[in-house]
Amino acid sequence: NNLSIDIEKNIPKGKKRNSNSLAVIFGIEEYKNVSDANFAHRDANFMKEYFQEVLLIPSNRIYYKTNDDVGKAEFDKVFSNDGWLDKRTKKDKTDIYVYFAGHGAPDIKRNKAYLIPYDGDPNYASQTGYEVDVLYSELSKMNAKSVTVFLDACFSGANRNNEMLLADARGFAVEIDPVVSGNITVFSAAGGKEISSSWPEKKHGLFSYYLMKGMRGDADMDNDKNITYGELGNFIKENVSITAGMLDREQTPSLTTQNKNKILISF
Repeated sequence: NNLSIDIEKNIPKGKKRNSNSLAVIFGIEEYKNVSDANFAHRDANFMKEYFQEVLLIPSNRIYYKTNDDVGKAEFDKVFSNDGWLDKRTKKDKTDIYVYFAGHGAPDIKRNKAYLIPYDGDPNYASQTGYEVDVLYSELSKMNAKSVTVFLDACFSGANRNNEMLLADARGFAVEIDPVVSGNITVFSAAGGKEISSSWPEKKHGLFSYYLMKGMRGDADMDNDKNITYGELGNFIKENVSITAGMLDREQTPSLTTQNKNKILISF
């Protein structure tokens, strides 16, 4: 396979280091009970490289799991009180980064969004998934210096190929407005009723592809060798929307933050 994928080669070295930083990367492509989330494993694998090279997170401070290693228990282990992150977080000193690629699902009755573990069932999202609002509240309790979440998942009840995951396939969706505290920043792949697409030509999720492309320098719109949260968010939103349109899809990533001008990456 000679296909060369630009974001996978020559990943640049960042300069902004925090030796207290921590990261969690979950990528679930193959699911036990439902169809695949295409390329999610590859997304996670390369995000790990970007976390190490560009964000300079020490490899022994990255919790990386994929596919059948990401059961429901992993979410509890990593995000709960006294869990993997909480044990290692230094108050007001640690920068936490969380990346998830895989299926999300809505619970229509509760109007809640869930991340679906390897062994979860989107038809029973609240019983077998991990609630997104719980994720944010657990992360905010850790009193880290900052928390940045990248979600390449959607909550429309469909997979990355726009095939329904839910038995009742009326395409319900929940409008997710993340309830996040001041120090949490969330990059989301898609609006509530949209799907988070894959981009077969690039062998990545569409959102993850442009996240990495932005992180390698393309998002540095004013060429000052710094990429702010706002710059990265704008870059992802604009490019994902345009490319999705060319794939006959609608996908509008969003950035929820109170720190638009804060620098995420320096070169």
